[in-house]
Amino acid sequence: MTPDLKPPLSTVDLSSPGEPTAPRWRNLLFVGLLVVIAGMSFLPAGPSFNPGKPFQYLAALTLYLPALIIAIARPSRFLDFVRRPLMPVLLLLFAWALLSLSWSNAKRPHDEFLRLLTVCLFLFGCTLAVGRDVVRQRALLAFGAGILAVSAVAAMVHFAIKPTVDNRLVGFGVMANANLFGAAMAAGILWLWPWRWETRNRRLLKWLAMGVMATALILTFSRGAMLALAFSLFVLLVVRHRDRAPQRLLLLIAVGLGIAIPAYPELAERGLSLRPQLFAHAMELFQQHPWLGLGLGADFTLPVIGGNGQYQVHTHNLFTQLAVELGIPGVLLWSAVWLGLGWRAWQRRDVATGRVVLGLWLFATVTVQFDLPHLIDSPRPGWLILWLPLALSLSLPSSGSKPSGPA
Repeated sequence: MTPDLKPPLSTVDLSSPGEPTAPRWRNLLFVGLLVVIAGMSFLPAGPSFNPGKPFQYLAALTLYLPALIIAIARPSRFLDFVRRPLMPVLLLLFAWALLSLSWSNAKRPHDEFLRLLTVCLFLFGCTLAVGRDVVRQRALLAFGAGILAVSAVAAMVHFAIKPTVDNRLVGFGVMANANLFGAAMAAGILWLWPWRWETRNRRLLKWLAMGVMATALILTFSRGAMLALAFSLFVLLVVRHRDRAPQRLLLLIAVGLGIAIPAYPELAERGLSLRPQLFAHAMELFQQHPWLGLGLGADFTLPVIGGNGQYQVHTHNLFTQLAVELGIPGVLLWSAVWLGLGWRAWQRRDVATGRVVLGLWLFATVTVQFDLPHLIDSPRPGWLILWLPLALSLSLPSSGSKPSGPA
């Protein structure tokens, strides 16, 4: 058992050259990251689950603006950030997306630019807030999972009082959608799973939070999220305890069957949820503009009528959405980033943060085939399984070194 980890959040980060960021700025950015998670969980959303004004103002004041000030005041810090593994390719993707605005029919191109900027500031702010300090990494994930667990309890209470029309649990604000809420719950479980806590009370809180989020996930009936989570947990079990992998696989299958069999009528009734038709029409649209795409944030419809009686305005698949918007260059650049992220996580699977990134990478790889199609977007649950693991990976040490703080 590892010793109790209780250094202050102002621990100096020695992960990058140059003068360390002042503790007050690091702590403000740390709070800003939690504000983003809490804002997703509770604050009101605008149309189409876009973050509302209170959410945007709080995130700007606690995360985006401080990160921007540091980038301007300490250029060496930002230069170190852009030189980290995967960032050069990601910046090429961002540059291509920005260029594509010149031919996109996006209604508000400046909003698309701001989304690109906020994603970049989120990644930069996260590397400054936690760096390679394992204590801060674990604190961020633990507090974030706690926020999600509280939102799960609130959602279940609200659901018991006022069930939804389709009898599927939803969250609040940008998570007021069963699939989005299910993805967030799965992310919270994966944030906690690899960590070992030193006291009985902390271990109890960990399993209680995971149980609450798992219950909420089941009540969303989000098949993609449940399948992706089961796959991710199995791989994490194998890489952590290879000698006991068969027994753990049988246990995981038994638990999965125990959940799936009672829920089968509800799960089967929805069929394939129009995913094959959406894929076919997305490919037709992609073939019309294979190289340039329609541009970032392009407005298009697919002639597939959803449950709301309207045509679908996105492809329900991250890679086909990228193909339609950014063409072949966009798909290739993001694939390079995503495969590189998976490889880095696999190399550092010996440390807890590496297993968190690996679990989120596995989960996202499966679930984005069915939901969460927007890569460059306002803060939504997709950030928790796409941009957060990438941000954490930027602070992972190389395979030949060790992170600061106890692992």
